[in-house]
Amino acid sequence: MDVIDRVKGLISGYLEENGMELVDITYRREAGGMTLRLLADIPVGISIAQCEGLNNYLSELLDKENVIGERYLLEVSSPGLDRPITTDKDYERVMGKVLDITTYERIDMRKIHEGSLIGMDSENIVIESKGVSTVIPKAKIAMARLKVDL
Repeated sequence: MDVIDRVKGLISGYLEENGMELVDITYRREAGGMTLRLLADIPVGISIAQCEGLNNYLSELLDKENVIGERYLLEVSSPGLDRPITTDKDYERVMGKVLDITTYERIDMRKIHEGSLIGMDSENIVIESKGVSTVIPKAKIAMARLKVDL
């Protein structure tokens, strides 16, 4: 069993207990050595304290279980507001919000779309902009992100 699978197993109960979702996990060699990086989130947005709590919990478990036999850096953070939207759960989380979407091919004569997510099923999403609805097949979405106005 590799490091990523072991870590997922170790933290699954903690994540569930705290209403957290593991968005991404990587374990790779970087400039300073091996880095174990976790991105976690909750529906209302994860706080620094919640990231710190997961970091502390995992750090203790990794030492106790001797999961990683070499020096490593552990990072736990938020995926950020503008993280890519890729899964059905991601789309459900941003229902009703404005998305920026780029498609692989033209839909309604364009590849760049912006609109409020008003619906979805297993194959498509539906966005609305200025009273016009557009159905976009998920398979044709190159990138979808929550629109963030700064």
